[in-house]
Amino acid sequence: MTTFGIIVAAVINSIVWYYTNVKPEGLGQTRNDIWKEVSNFEWRFALLFQVVPGLGLALLMCFLPKSPRWLCSKDRDEEAVEVLAKLNATSTSDELVQSELKAIQEDVAATRAAGSSSFGELFSPVIRRRTFITFLMQLFQQWTGINVIMYYQSQIYNEIGFTKFMSTVVLPIINNFVNFISTFPGMWGIERLGRKTLLVIGSLMMMVFHISTWAFSTQTEKGKTWQYLAVASIFLMVFSFAWTWGPVPWVYQAEVFPLRVRVKGSAVGTVSNFLNNWIIAFVGPALMKAWSTKTFLLFAAACLLAWVYSQFYVIECKGVSIDEMDAKMAGKA
Repeated sequence: MTTFGIIVAAVINSIVWYYTNVKPEGLGQTRNDIWKEVSNFEWRFALLFQVVPGLGLALLMCFLPKSPRWLCSKDRDEEAVEVLAKLNATSTSDELVQSELKAIQEDVAATRAAGSSSFGELFSPVIRRRTFITFLMQLFQQWTGINVIMYYQSQIYNEIGFTKFMSTVVLPIINNFVNFISTFPGMWGIERLGRKTLLVIGSLMMMVFHISTWAFSTQTEKGKTWQYLAVASIFLMVFSFAWTWGPVPWVYQAEVFPLRVRVKGSAVGTVSNFLNNWIIAFVGPALMKAWSTKTFLLFAAACLLAWVYSQFYVIECKGVSIDEMDAKMAGKA
């Protein structure tokens, strides 16, 4: 649903841009200076428009039932079973509802038995490799360059030589649609091929398409064919990411830690993701300004490092129990 939301946002942004630039001078021409200041209204209106879904979310949250697991953790089992019955559109005495309630109660009891944990435990001999794997996985996810493409794709298409209309309306919508449909192979592959395999395949594919994007972009003055080849490479890079490095880090960090430190371990991965996302968003425009499409070579190098990391450091966790994972992470299996 996240990637579908990105498509919706891209369509809205395109509509806003188009109708705030109705018949502007040079609409069909390539922007010679992509860093030239543009009108404030279009981005101010786009930001203001976000109030609409924000208010809708706030309103609908008032009708959202409390989590059955949270209710059980507060010893409010009667309320939990009522919520489960409502979600399943059946009675509280239904066998399915009772089995779900029992599973939740057992999980809550196991969590309590494990006791509280500290962040220091993430660096204990048994856990620390998981912590480093999770942190680095989210770091490499951002340094694949995916969000430079997703955030600044209009400028990239301009740099390649497309008109403002193509760069701002047509190509971003197509690219975001590619991102959306490419998540479905990931749902299939993550269980059948495994987490590590997807990371290895994805890093190699992204490296190849980063290099090809740079190579094609150096030939764009020779004709439109080279421009479209460069854009096709960008789309293929997005495809490579969306079914591999897009979903895997989030699945991996949610299942690799023991129950006692799972929340804190996942938090470390999330912090790494947002921190590196911020760095990429901050330096991306400067890199594109200084290096132009040579920036893709930097991300190709990052993808090569991601392949080395995936191939030689990441431990496969598909179908592995926590006890087996402890042995693998300690190098005893």
